[in-house]
Amino acid sequence: MPPRLSGLIATSLAAICAAGVLLAAPVFGDRAERGAEQSSRPELATCFWEGPISTKRPSSRGFDGRTFNFPEESATYWLARLGLPAGSRLKLRGRYPYGRYMSLNSYSDGAPTDALSDVAIDARPGSANPFEPGARRDGEKRSWRVTVLDAPPPADASAREPNTLYAQPAAGAAIELAYRVYEPDRGYGLTGGTELPRAVLVLDDGTHLRGQEACDAVNDANREITVQTIPEALWETARASPGCDAETNPAYDPIRWERFFNVNYASLAVITDCTEAGREARLEMEAESQGGFYSNRDSAYIFAHLSREFGEVVVLRGRLPDFPQTVKGPKRMPDGELRFWSLCSGESRVTTRTPDCLADRQVLAQSGRNYTIVVSKRADRPDNARASCGVAWLDWGKRGDGAGDPDYALLIMRNMLVNPDFDEAIQRVERPSEEAEVMNEHFPRSRYETRDGFEARGC
Repeated sequence: MPPRLSGLIATSLAAICAAGVLLAAPVFGDRAERGAEQSSRPELATCFWEGPISTKRPSSRGFDGRTFNFPEESATYWLARLGLPAGSRLKLRGRYPYGRYMSLNSYSDGAPTDALSDVAIDARPGSANPFEPGARRDGEKRSWRVTVLDAPPPADASAREPNTLYAQPAAGAAIELAYRVYEPDRGYGLTGGTELPRAVLVLDDGTHLRGQEACDAVNDANREITVQTIPEALWETARASPGCDAETNPAYDPIRWERFFNVNYASLAVITDCTEAGREARLEMEAESQGGFYSNRDSAYIFAHLSREFGEVVVLRGRLPDFPQTVKGPKRMPDGELRFWSLCSGESRVTTRTPDCLADRQVLAQSGRNYTIVVSKRADRPDNARASCGVAWLDWGKRGDGAGDPDYALLIMRNMLVNPDFDEAIQRVERPSEEAEVMNEHFPRSRYETRDGFEARGC
């Protein structure tokens, strides 16, 4: 392995830390919980869940959610880091939020090991899952329970226990959990109008621990929010690898989109793709879909590096998949080719910051599902890059890579929780370089232009 690549991978899991103390959460019985939700706003952090990690507001300890491993603006995340005593199991008791989506993921060193999406979590007897297509979304009886085990997922998917999240981490590591809520219905707050899932620890002898007592028994001593950044010096060294133009690498013209398979494979692009031989060699490698940066097992991503050295405006054209629109609160859950689509701009891995995002509903054109998106800095925004002209605009970001290059940007496109029949989803891209062929009309055809050139097209 080349020394620069070895150094890049070795430091890819570097974490920045935030200090402080979590808020303790009260313990509610089922009836008391419903009453509390109706009479007060749900708490945004508990002794078990650290957060909220949101681009809309700092966490309970002041953490800036825009720097959380390239976050999505429509999402709010909560994290827990824990260990389970031998023979014990953790019970999470919650209520489905009023929103577009929820899920639970388990992680080891930032890579997802297992997940339960909302439709995979069966409701409690007497309750109903509002995320099933066609289900009523406004029902009050919406309780669920999930068991968390320190065990690997069964090799045979049919052997899975229902409502069970398998969360065995790497040796010596803590169990990490993430709870996500996307696009709460209007007026329901970041949690989607329900309390955060409550943790109940069931010991080997059958003893049940709740509230602070459960937190004291399972919480890892490290309660920091992990952000997988790399040092600025390493980023600059990688960009200046032999054969590379340090002013533009890893951006190219024409723009290169590729699926995100895992952190190490994506990192290789910075130091190998500058030469034709290096790029061909990387594209021939096996790229295992492992995820990273605390990615969501329900999501698949394609990404592209940009540089204003090639043009001040980037124009994307493609077709939106069919998706459920829920913000206005339809009474029944709509179906679609996927649950959520978005395009976000990003800084480099030095910060993992997200300047701006466009959710599917913000891109949908009046003329149909075909979109035109312009990406530029605010000062370079064309006058006709506006909704009345059928054009969506995405902010390039002020700080570029966040490490001194104002001309850099990263684009990330998400396909989340896709329908099994949706053959053109990012999830169907199994090998590098197949993105355009597999995604077909849903692939973002992208090019650099000038502001004047785009404005000349008119409205």
